[in-house]
Parts: sequence; structure tokens; C-alpha cells
Amino acid sequence: MNSIGSIPAGALKIAFDDEVQIVPPGLLKRSMMSMARHPDGSIFLNTQSGPLYRSGDNGRSWTALPVDIPGQAHEQVLHGLGIGCDGRLWLSHSSAADYPDGLYGQDLFVSSSADGGRSWATSPTDFTQVAPGIPNMCFHEDGNRTFVEQPDGTLMFTTTIVPAPAYREKYPPRAPTDYGGQPGDIFSDLVFRSTDGGATWGDPTQVYLALNPHESNLALDPFDPDRILLMARCQRALTEAEDADKFMARTGNPTPMIKQGVLFESADGGRTFGEAGWTNYYGHRGNVYFAPSNIVVVTHSNAHLDSALVARISLDGGRTWQHGDKGATRELLSAEKFVLVPDPPGHSFTTPTLELAPGHFLTAYGWYPDSAQQLTVNGIFWHLEEAG
Repeated sequence: MNSIGSIPAGALKIAFDDEVQIVPPGLLKRSMMSMARHPDGSIFLNTQSGPLYRSGDNGRSWTALPVDIPGQAHEQVLHGLGIGCDGRLWLSHSSAADYPDGLYGQDLFVSSSADGGRSWATSPTDFTQVAPGIPNMCFHEDGNRTFVEQPDGTLMFTTTIVPAPAYREKYPPRAPTDYGGQPGDIFSDLVFRSTDGGATWGDPTQVYLALNPHESNLALDPFDPDRILLMARCQRALTEAEDADKFMARTGNPTPMIKQGVLFESADGGRTFGEAGWTNYYGHRGNVYFAPSNIVVVTHSNAHLDSALVARISLDGGRTWQHGDKGATRELLSAEKFVLVPDPPGHSFTTPTLELAPGHFLTAYGWYPDSAQQLTVNGIFWHLEEAG
């Protein structure tokens, strides 16, 4: 029988160990978070609308690290966080814009820090290869963006490109499957790369245009550097060519609307992606984490009008998913939903996870503890046990 530490690879349950407050109420406007571990053992959390937070004791206590990126004329919204094998911190960011929530910028940068976030060096991204170009497109950076690094040093992160308002008004969507624009325009999630240590960023490749993925994050298979998992939010009406009844029967969605998380998989280093699994209706705000122990954890919202935080768990690198006493299933949608945070209190935004020891995890989540809607961020410690 395969096992992970002392955990049998059979029916599992989640056991809760502790919970801590990472960010007190009133400091954040929103928080599409990403989290990564440094080679020195510390943990960094990106809060998007506030500072970074660092923990040197495996998530038990946290210190705020304000980010001061030099040479920027506008306030920067921090979107993606990564930590390289050499210990450098990576952030993708853009200038807050006069669009809703300041999330649709028309510039895109990557900054790195070699001293734990005390100072930053910035590189622009080369988006000139992406149609239709500035000023006709915006970067929609509301997501838990992550960086991954392959053994050859190639760095990657994702971003979403959407039409600028004036361009969308001029060329409105022709069908529910696109964002607007002219034929040949690319509006979806893209993967940007650097092969020179972050000095330049370009070589963009499209994720999966047919489903309009956004809010995506990447997870690199630690045993196969060409295999990448990507979790994204997909949302659109069905087209006339799609069978609405069959779709609703397969997914359980009450309407012919795609509004859930989709797990994608790439076997060629992020050049192409295929569907690897769907969550349920309103099962978005998802995050995928690939642990060194080969466990994959996908977290997402539970359902429509139910903001509980649930996890789907794979013990074999995302090839099958835990299915209670029925064993394992290849269908993510059919996998057991382990409740990490019930509703209430529920959660908002994305919920990154890290493995602290084999089968033991830390998940960060944002929630609103009172009617004043002041966001706070907590960290929950949990582990896997044999069911029963």
C-alpha cells in the first residue's frame, strides 16, 4: 500500500491543528494571495493590495514587509509571487488604473529582490508580440499569480489580457466565448517567460482560449519539469454549438453557464494546455499546489451562495483524486470536497497552500469577520489522516 509518511493512500480525512491571524482587519482592500517558501525555510505571502508578509517559524507568526519599487510613477498592484532556487523573490505588478478596483493596468512589470524584499530591481515585459497591443489592451491582474522555475533556469508566470474599454466598445464581443476585439486578437491567459535570469520577459504563449481562463496560477511537477498544472477561473455562456443539456448533466450546473474552476495540464513546459478537470458551479477562486511529497491540493469556493473553502486532494500528482471510501477517481468534479473553512465564516479571494511536512499543510484565506466588511487574513494548519 502506498503511503505518504504515515498516511495510507486510501480514504482520508482532514484534521485541524491550529489557526493564526496573519493580517488584522482594516489593512487590506482585497487579497488575491500567493504564497511561497524560501530556500532558508521562511514563508512569504503576497497580499496583492498590501505589503508582503514573512514568517520565519513555519507560519506561526508573521511580519509585514512593505514593498518599495523604485522608479514607478504610479501606485503598483502586486499580483504574482515566486521564489527562485537561488532565493530571489519575484513579483509581477502593474500600475493601478482608473478601471474598477484599479485592476486593469496597461503596463506590466516583473521585479526581483535578492535581499529578502528590502530592495527591488525591475524589468518590463515584452508584450509587443501580443495582438492587438497597447493602447487597445489591458492586463487584468486579479489573480493568485505564481512563478515557476524549471531546472534549466526558465522562469514563467501567467497574466490575463483583455480589451481596453474604448477598444471593446469599438469591437464588442461577437459571441459569449470572447472578450471583444477583432479576429486574430488574443484575449485570454498567457504564459510569459524569461531565460536570462529575469533580465527580459517575453515569449508569450496562450493558455486555452476556448474557455477564457483567468485568475490562474501555475504549479510545477517536482518530478517532471515539463509537466505543469494550471488552475484558472473560467466563465462564459455556452455557444450554440455546445449541447446545454449534456453540459448541465455532466457538471451539475443549474444553468448553461460555465462559471467554475478548471484545472489544466501541460506536458510541454507550458507551451500547450489541455483540460484536466472541472470543479462545480461557482467553484472558482481556485488555487493549485503541487507538494514535494507528490500530493496536489486544489482549493476553491464551495458552491453558489456558499462561500465555504473546500479542498480536493490527489496523492499521485493530480492523476487521480480522493473519493472517500470509494477510493480514487480520475474526475476532479467527482472528488471529495474536504471542508477547510465552513460557511460561515466563509472566505473571499484565493487561498494558497504550502506543505510544511509530508501530509501537513498551511492554507491562507481572507474573510470578513464583521458587518463592516473589513478583510482579514488567517492561516489554517491541517493534516491528512486515515478516515475512521
